[in-house]
Amino acid sequence: MNRRLATAAVSLLLLTATVATAAPAAVAAPVPAAQPAAAAADFGPVSVRGTGNTVLTASFHGFEGDPVQISVDARAATNTDPHSTAGHFHVRHVRTDGRLVADFEGDITCLAVGGREAIATGVVTKGEAPWFPGLELVGQKVSLSVEDNGRHGDRMGWVWGVFGQPVSDCQGTVPFIRTSSGDFSVRS
Repeated sequence: MNRRLATAAVSLLLLTATVATAAPAAVAAPVPAAQPAAAAADFGPVSVRGTGNTVLTASFHGFEGDPVQISVDARAATNTDPHSTAGHFHVRHVRTDGRLVADFEGDITCLAVGGREAIATGVVTKGEAPWFPGLELVGQKVSLSVEDNGRHGDRMGWVWGVFGQPVSDCQGTVPFIRTSSGDFSVRS
């Protein structure tokens, strides 16, 4: 907070205290309790929907240049109860020559939305990962994060529990890679 704002805040507090002590004592009127409907209006339905395509950068050693597509359709009745979530996700990663690295999908189990960003976690229900023989996908948790920047290049991120990274409900990472096409829509 800058000095001018701090000075104004202190002045208002002093003025309020002065007026309160100078005013005659009055019987305090009961303060009505907050209405549940008003509170619910502030925390109504939330969602994230769309598809984002990206090309992996050099930070993805051995996979740089690979196209990845992530689709998500998740919604929750309220942002204050992210476990009321329903939805689906799909991830497809291929090599630059078209060979499949991984293709999996599943059910969204938790959704949290804040402004233009959303985190959706889910469980893989079907998939294959021929690039990683013996890797069991089904039953593994994933986390998908999205930043909705309109049609100006959204961002997305992910955490794959399948590689031993722990994923808890509604836990995620910052959306760290820009989409090259597609569009996500985050509603709160």
